[in-house]
Amino acid sequence: MTIAKLISYCIAIAMTVVIFWAQSQVSILDSPIPELPWGVVSLVDLYAGFTLFGLWIIYKESLLKSFFWIVGLIVLGNLTTAVYVIYSIRKSNGDVTKFFLGDKN
Repeated sequence: MTIAKLISYCIAIAMTVVIFWAQSQVSILDSPIPELPWGVVSLVDLYAGFTLFGLWIIYKESLLKSFFWIVGLIVLGNLTTAVYVIYSIRKSNGDVTKFFLGDKN
């Protein structure tokens, strides 16, 4: 679990830095990505991943907590994924089953 936590912290830091950098270059509302064919593919891929990860969150968490985590996922992307993995590792106290299933095991 330590390596997963370390990787998640690195991803969270990298995502934070790149989000601020990208926003300083061009507003998210002015992005040319949706106009590019591979940009559309990337967005579909991204949101397919969000959907799958969101289902895991819904399984593990209460409806209210799930709502806020999924909003974070949609707004901040994989920064939220990394933070949620860190949160889940801490909440599980190193128990892999509890990490994946939450309190439903």
